[in-house]
Amino acid sequence: MCFICLLHPIAAHAAEFAGLDVSFWPGTIDFDEVHDAGYDIVYIRAGYGLTEDSQFQTNASTAKEAGLLIGFYFYVTATDVYSAEQQAKYFVSLIEEYDYDCRPAVDFEQFGSLSNDEINQVALAFAQTLETETQVTPVFYSDASNASSVWDEALTVYPLWVADYDVSSPSTGVWSDWAGFQYTDEGSVPGVSGDTDLDYYTSAVLTSDLPFLDVQTSDWFYKDVLRLYRKQLMNGISADEFAPYAGAVRAAPITILYRLDGFTAFKDVTGSIWYTDAVLWAKQAGIAMGTNDYFYPNRVISREELCVFLYRYADYRSYDVTKRADLSKYTDESDVADWALSEVEWAVAMDLLDGTTDTMLSPTANVSRADLAVMIDRFMTVYDVS
Repeated sequence: MCFICLLHPIAAHAAEFAGLDVSFWPGTIDFDEVHDAGYDIVYIRAGYGLTEDSQFQTNASTAKEAGLLIGFYFYVTATDVYSAEQQAKYFVSLIEEYDYDCRPAVDFEQFGSLSNDEINQVALAFAQTLETETQVTPVFYSDASNASSVWDEALTVYPLWVADYDVSSPSTGVWSDWAGFQYTDEGSVPGVSGDTDLDYYTSAVLTSDLPFLDVQTSDWFYKDVLRLYRKQLMNGISADEFAPYAGAVRAAPITILYRLDGFTAFKDVTGSIWYTDAVLWAKQAGIAMGTNDYFYPNRVISREELCVFLYRYADYRSYDVTKRADLSKYTDESDVADWALSEVEWAVAMDLLDGTTDTMLSPTANVSRADLAVMIDRFMTVYDVS
């Protein structure tokens, strides 16, 4: 897997999403490469004034297809309240047909001869109109200097996306915190030509968050659970409980793979257990064989069993499953069952499975629901499954 090389250490904060923001300047962008490089979120310029960004529609569709979380921003050129309202409505007309994951963003940074009071009136009119039209609280973009010297506290009701370069922690001015941090405009990203704006984002930029009280933004598995939940691949055990540390039963990964493959349960079948259709599909596809005519759906799955399920699904989809890792650095290599050895070697080679320590693989250990979410999300990233 690819990892992002950070330009500087970032201050401790809520869980960050690696991201970038783009307009027409780079031309055609290969968002598959962007996604594979480890980026989570892309903000795309929809337009400016009363003009659509020439790459807006292409960027919006291809970024979404690549599996990135997407948001849109608009460059405001208004010089009065009426123009601000008209531009906000135009912005809404551009994005209303798209399924965006992140709050629309207001980018107002060129003020001409306007006074500070006039600047704030224009900004507030645009933001309020945008919120009224979309029923979504927008994000407000500003550089650190303007956040301190131009904007009134009335705008702090909108999460701040702040630009502050060559620092590990940005200045937020009248805001108490940030939701987005643009830390450079000279970044290099695979798939994007030339210098690129790079950002960190928190979950505050998302249009909706997880409903689970037991999953926090600081959890190491937060992003993986979020992505699977948003894609309707993995649910909680109740409306507000995910139970990340509970064991994942054997039926769970099969059901996720079933959903990932585009299947849904028959709505007119009554009395069916939640995993019935998935397990029958998995048996027909050769993904879940069972033991002595039993599947044991409610037994907690082991790490090596999960590797086998994922391998068989990858093979079923004709993905490349030829890579193998040398497991000799793990002192418990011999604990891997013969029937799972090739699949575990593949999972380690593909960075789907990590050791529980530097020298322990723990192949027979139970998989938690958090572990399951992380491994499925890694699988989707490695094989570009969106």
